[in-house]
Amino acid sequence: MKTYDTAADFAVRLAGLTLEHPIMNGAGVCKGEELPELLNSAAGAIVIGSITKEGRLGNDGTTYWSNGQASINSLGLPNAGATFYQEHLGTMVDEAHAAGKPLFLSIAGFTPDEYAELYELGGQAGVDLVEANLGCPNVWEGREQKRIASFDPEAIDRVLRAITALGWDASELPLALKVSPYSDPSLLAEVAAVVKQHSVVRVLTTMNTFPNAYAVDEVGTARITAAGGFGGYAGPAIKPIGIGQVRQWRAHLPDRIQIIGVGGVSTGRDVRDYVEAGASAVQVVTAYCQHGRRVFERILSEYVTLVAPN
Repeated sequence: MKTYDTAADFAVRLAGLTLEHPIMNGAGVCKGEELPELLNSAAGAIVIGSITKEGRLGNDGTTYWSNGQASINSLGLPNAGATFYQEHLGTMVDEAHAAGKPLFLSIAGFTPDEYAELYELGGQAGVDLVEANLGCPNVWEGREQKRIASFDPEAIDRVLRAITALGWDASELPLALKVSPYSDPSLLAEVAAVVKQHSVVRVLTTMNTFPNAYAVDEVGTARITAAGGFGGYAGPAIKPIGIGQVRQWRAHLPDRIQIIGVGGVSTGRDVRDYVEAGASAVQVVTAYCQHGRRVFERILSEYVTLVAPN
């Protein structure tokens, strides 16, 4: 039986970059200290972040729950802030490249100018791609939940205009947009029309967690205590929604904008299903949180077995 070299047979091109294979982590699970573990994993690329301009401690209380089939989180974008990453991100890039892995930076701003500043920070540090997180549902100030940018086409347009005004060539610093799941197909189409107008966008990452899920235990107590028990819903149970989002986005976007699929990826078949739906790559989050770095090796092995020619 022929042995397949993943570097030769399963490499993918994403926004002009070559990945050994299409499987990587997603935002939220690596802010820097987790980087050595991912460098020693089989992940095809590494996503750092999301990072914000000002450092954030994240939400108080219990912020994560999973039962193996679904997860709910309300982390609240904990990270050390732009000043820390200005000092250390370049070293992280060097370490990732030494390990043969592209490094992507996920950014989350609260204004268009903040998104632009963080995009510039990534460019100056030499990251391979910046992913603008427009869909985090877990940012609260007191009892007030911040509006989710994904659902505001005009806000998305302002963010993209601010980033474009920096003057970076999209081939030098490609931009991905990470968006929320859309239950309204008309709104998805409206956002797609905005995205298509901006040549800086090379990738659409779909999807972020489904907002404001709430789970209780056997006695009716909320599974997480942060944010009043509300959090983003993820894990294997959400995969059909993720596949549906990829198919809709692929129908609306031009070929120059590729898609990264996210949502319930925990097996090689999940990767194949996302790729067949139109994704060029996938991100793994809940399964990584549950099983650690070796999950990438297992998923890749399963994927290779499924798609390798006989």
